[in-house]
Amino acid sequence: MRILVTSDLRGAVERLDQLAEVIRREDVRAMVFCGNIIPDDARTQAFEAARTNGHQPEMAEEALHRLEEIAVKAFEGFFDRVGRYGIPVFVVPGYLDAPERLFLQAGLNHEVVMPQVDVVHRAFSVLAGENLAFAGFGGGLTSDPNFRENRFVLVYPEWEAQFAFDLLRQVEVKQNPALIFHTPPRWQNLDLENGNHVGHTMVNHLIKSEAPAYAFVGSARDGQGTARLGSTLVINPGWLKDGHYAILDTRHDEVRFERLPERVTQ
Repeated sequence: MRILVTSDLRGAVERLDQLAEVIRREDVRAMVFCGNIIPDDARTQAFEAARTNGHQPEMAEEALHRLEEIAVKAFEGFFDRVGRYGIPVFVVPGYLDAPERLFLQAGLNHEVVMPQVDVVHRAFSVLAGENLAFAGFGGGLTSDPNFRENRFVLVYPEWEAQFAFDLLRQVEVKQNPALIFHTPPRWQNLDLENGNHVGHTMVNHLIKSEAPAYAFVGSARDGQGTARLGSTLVINPGWLKDGHYAILDTRHDEVRFERLPERVTQ
């Protein structure tokens, strides 16, 4: 079986139309998306400036509401497009995909009318006809146990990710697990961005403790590649915004990285 692995669309919606042709040509049977449907905006900038200065992010409520309306339209457009692929699509939110409640609401609304689209943030979904169950945790992670942000960006304390998988472990799932994270593990070059390692060791811990066959990660722009972490094959497909994607052949445990052509504007 071939799985299309993607991450970090960051507003480049034309890439989704290009992927439709890849799915047909490559006989793809399922798709994974590791987060960041939308690009950064004034909310991201306000949050990061506030963190740098050690205070809470601030923005006029009217401006914040307007940006949230734009985000909702982007979420709905994304789920609508991938729902038309006709294959199972497993999604987690990215650091930029705030606010959390509106992301989850858009995903749930499309799951009702397009049941092949599954948001697996803090949840799991079995791939029918295959021996795989997908579970995930999106957003960014922090080691500060008291910090959480879900309106300007999505950042969760690491214990929430641990707790989510502790709960999922109590559900008896016979299929082999495949995990989806937005945040990469701090491992080899999978979390490289601008020369820095941006991964989180909690992802390393979860991969080692759950020992899935595969783990799919995103976020780090320069981290495209594969690496073994324990027995798990970890895959960072690169940014879809830049045209990057990966195809996993589960029968042979082989990963191929490809790049979409740039579209010529008239």
